[in-house]
Amino acid sequence: MSYLIPFTEFGQYILFSLLAGHVVLLFVPENKIPSTFISKPVLLLCTLGIIVCTFAPILQAVLYYKNSFGLLSATVSVITGFQIGRAWIFLCLFSLFLWVTIYVNGSKFFRAQWLLLMIFAIGNAGHAASLAFWPGILAHTIHFLAMTIWVGLLLNVGWFSRDRDKWPNFLRWFTPLAMGCFIIIVISGFFLMFFVMKSGQYLNSWQVPYGRMLLLKHISIIPVLAFAFINGFLSKKSTKLSNFNPRTWLRAESIILMIVFFCTGVLGTLSPPYEVSSGFSTAAKPTWMDWLLAKNIIPFSKVELAPTVPSAILMLISLLFLSLILLSFKKTSVAFAIVFAISFILTIYLGLMYSVTITI
Repeated sequence: MSYLIPFTEFGQYILFSLLAGHVVLLFVPENKIPSTFISKPVLLLCTLGIIVCTFAPILQAVLYYKNSFGLLSATVSVITGFQIGRAWIFLCLFSLFLWVTIYVNGSKFFRAQWLLLMIFAIGNAGHAASLAFWPGILAHTIHFLAMTIWVGLLLNVGWFSRDRDKWPNFLRWFTPLAMGCFIIIVISGFFLMFFVMKSGQYLNSWQVPYGRMLLLKHISIIPVLAFAFINGFLSKKSTKLSNFNPRTWLRAESIILMIVFFCTGVLGTLSPPYEVSSGFSTAAKPTWMDWLLAKNIIPFSKVELAPTVPSAILMLISLLFLSLILLSFKKTSVAFAIVFAISFILTIYLGLMYSVTITI
């Protein structure tokens, strides 16, 4: 079941993003966006899909306690006694209200209201809320809201727009909005990170799978910024060219953001650094493969940066891949840009892993 959770989390992020982008576009004048359309059945399925996807962690908890308390008792206990269960009940309620509002073509204000309450329920069920209730809820809610608005607009306009009309008008307001969302994501992300690890322990967290996946998530944001620079600034001069399709570059940015989403989903299944006990330790001298794959957890050790020739070469190669993303725009090759972005993530990750040493 634990292997299924990252995929349900991933699906949850996509569904929320589609709905968030749809709701935001309802408040934008038609002369400032390309013609964009998502059918009502798709929107209705998104609301129901969120209920299903968010139930997966609850099902995992129920299966964990089933043998001790029985299936029925475990289900009732998890849903009514656990914070994640109570948050899911409210999420279901608000999702059904949103479903009805969409079905009857209700007001955009009601759609926004129910969606905001659904996102608040997600924040209430987050790990940070169990550590610091109101600060954790607010940080998680704001972080999730900013991310879904940014990605949601990319998905709606990049994948569901029908034309290139009004593209300069769209970029004129979307670019500063995306920049604002990114700033909010970074600030709230730091708050969330410090809930699960002490200040100054970022390097040491690389000893455990949670820290590695968090590093991968942060690395994955860098090529996203490269695509954001292309879509927000470079593409403005190319929209007048007949052979240039700006939607493909928005799609490329959204694809790399899906990597960030998946890393976030995996993080939800891993134990934060402060929960790792010495009972999980393995060999005192892990092989390089064990270290790269985060198979070994070594308690009471310290990670230090000690760059080597191989790590420096890998870091330089990663910078080359990053520059090739921008060069791909000049050559109008979206597929190569995506490949270069993934290559950047892999090479810089390996470069960082080869540039650290462990002292026990």
